[in-house]
Amino acid sequence: MNQQLIFNNDFSIASNAAAISFSCLVAGLKVRCFILIPATQSAADFLQQVQADSFYWEDVAEAAIATDAYNSAGEIWLTGND
Repeated sequence: MNQQLIFNNDFSIASNAAAISFSCLVAGLKVRCFILIPATQSAADFLQQVQADSFYWEDVAEAAIATDAYNSAGEIWLTGND
């Protein structure tokens, strides 16, 4: 088990960002990850889909973190098309 990266099971709708958010600990620091909600889906439906596919999204986020794909606010942004 990778102790350097720990995902918190805290998926939620970030309505101010039109995204699903979740967090993880990267070497002890909390990082916010966001998945843009596709225009063709409601936020509630997409949240359910993301929760059902949580291991997939954790893998996508882990790959983004490994490549240092942070924005200027220290966040990781993913799209619903990943």
